[in-house]
Formats: sequence, structure tokens, C-alpha cells
Amino acid sequence: MKYCVKCVLPNTKPGLIFDSEGVCSACRFAEIKKTINWEQRTVKLKEICERAKKLNKEYDCILGLSGGVDSAYLALKIKEHGLRPLVVHVDAGWNSEIAVSNI
Repeated sequence: MKYCVKCVLPNTKPGLIFDSEGVCSACRFAEIKKTINWEQRTVKLKEICERAKKLNKEYDCILGLSGGVDSAYLALKIKEHGLRPLVVHVDAGWNSEIAVSNI
């Protein structure tokens, strides 16, 4: 078994890979996230939302809603930005009861 030299996560975690220095991909991703200018990204997101609203269409964007945490959170954030999304959901018969409830 191999462990990350920084966080000691084992190589049994699915999708985890190690670089030549023995640092796992989760640690490398965390390092990258620290370098992101979140304030600048927030300003850019607001600009994009405002541009979409100025188009004055029935819908400002399209949102795929699965009923999971990610798409439900995105729906909340879209509402907070005042956008009018066309929300699309495809029920292929695999929805969990929780997902159906969230939708």
C-alpha cells in the first residue's frame, strides 16, 4: 500500500494518483485551489450573468437538473444571481427517491 507523503491518504481511494514526489492528486488540487483569485472570479461571474440578463430572452441559460447535490446547488446559485433558467431533466429510470424529491 502507498500513502501520500503530505496527507497520508492511501492509494486505495478511487481515482487517487501519486506524482513522482509521492504527493497525491487531492493535495495537488488543493494547492491549485489556493492560487485561484476567487474575488476576481466572482466579479467575472456577475458580469456574465448581467450580460445574459440584458439579452432579454425568455430564458437566460439552460440548466441540467439531475436532482443531485451539485445541480441543486447550481440551481440555487442561478436564482441568487437573478437568472431565469430553462431547467431540463431527463428521467431515464435511474433517479433515486431523494433526487426525485429534490427536483
